[in-house]
Amino acid sequence: MNLYFPPFLYFFFLISGTLITISSSSMFGMWLGLEINLMSFIPMIINLENNKKSSEAAIKYFLIQAIASAMVIFSSLLFFMYSGNQFSTTPNILMTLALCLKLGMAPFHFWFPEVLEGLNWMNSLLLLTWQKISPLVILSVFFYSKVLIFTALMSAIIGSISGINQTSMRKILAFSSISHLGLMSSMMFFNSGLWMNYFLIYSLTSFILCISLWLLNMNYFSQLTIGKNMNEKFIIFVNLLSLGGLPPLLGFFPKWTAMMVISNSFPVLTILIVSSLITLYFYTRLCFSTFTLYMQNMIWTQKSKTNKNFYLLSTLTIFSLVGMMPLSFLNL
Repeated sequence: MNLYFPPFLYFFFLISGTLITISSSSMFGMWLGLEINLMSFIPMIINLENNKKSSEAAIKYFLIQAIASAMVIFSSLLFFMYSGNQFSTTPNILMTLALCLKLGMAPFHFWFPEVLEGLNWMNSLLLLTWQKISPLVILSVFFYSKVLIFTALMSAIIGSISGINQTSMRKILAFSSISHLGLMSSMMFFNSGLWMNYFLIYSLTSFILCISLWLLNMNYFSQLTIGKNMNEKFIIFVNLLSLGGLPPLLGFFPKWTAMMVISNSFPVLTILIVSSLITLYFYTRLCFSTFTLYMQNMIWTQKSKTNKNFYLLSTLTIFSLVGMMPLSFLNL
């Protein structure tokens, strides 16, 4: 990467910013951690090849995050000015909207797929997982319930429907992330701390999938359809179906937990289940079309240049295949 300082320095400040945010006892400290986190991630987005997509993604990400951070510090000011009187709901509403904008939740989701499309797989993984920790922790403390449940249901619906016609793997992951955020924030609405378990398992499945796509050099769905290697296709689609929540794979466990938490509210539960089924539908459709329509070779033991990574990816995929079983016993 084209960095003025060693990469570990940016990682240090990236991690430090998140730790400052989640451990701070003041709103100013939370805001400070968000800013440190933002300013350390921007140089990591721009890579050495002077790629126009990465530069555009960095500018878009900076502008959106700067607007959201300004809303966060302004709502913090309102907390101190209007706390305890009839205007006390205004800061909560503004803070909820600002954090939803930072996370890329619907209806503020338009920037998220475009930014993710301009990143490499490692930066995409950071944006999908680590960069969500600080806003989610703040959102779980300061949220206005009506606004939160509205954005949660919007995210679940729009994230599932918008992913249907996508061909870029990064955009598929972006809309999947928006849909998962809907489930996580719905669990927050019902005052459940289990959203952290959901986020941890979502981060694990995203990590396995992003590492697989990176090592196999897969960026678009067409690369899977014309590929001849059954091993690669199997690894990618087991992890995709796990991210979509197909039982009995690992990704089904957090969705099952979310359904148990939200079971008291039938309308919310219905919307979330339907949106999850739509997400699973387009994952299985991708799987069927790849394995049936464009398959040139049925040999599973075919030699390929990526065989050196096959054992690593197979080990990671085992977590997706059998990971739910030990977690189910822990839940009991």
